[in-house]
Amino acid sequence: MSPLKSPAILAFAVILLIPAPATAQPASAYNGDWTGALSVAGQTLHLVLHVTTEAGGQAAVLDSVDQGATIPATAIKTEGGQLNLLFLPIAGEYVAKLSADGKTLEGTWTQGAALPLVMTRKAAK
Repeated sequence: MSPLKSPAILAFAVILLIPAPATAQPASAYNGDWTGALSVAGQTLHLVLHVTTEAGGQAAVLDSVDQGATIPATAIKTEGGQLNLLFLPIAGEYVAKLSADGKTLEGTWTQGAALPLVMTRKAAK
């Protein structure tokens, strides 16, 4: 049997073709202040998201700058390189992927309708 047709070689080749799962980010990878803007009915709403990780777990607060509102996240999940935030008091949800360089969150804000929302990490002070 030719070495190229050996079952072991074929099995190894198949394994190389299977895509590797996305590298999971630690919860702390999302920590910091993030800025973005939503376009809603011809209006722009500027947002600032604050994410922290402490001994008690993660916390997130969303500031809607133009509306003067501060909304704490009801639930936070970070899994598979994705951030999921739930804001029950306003029936809102933000689901985003962290960029490879850790500088942007690209996702969707859903509050009735689904809208694209890209947030950029603010430089540490």
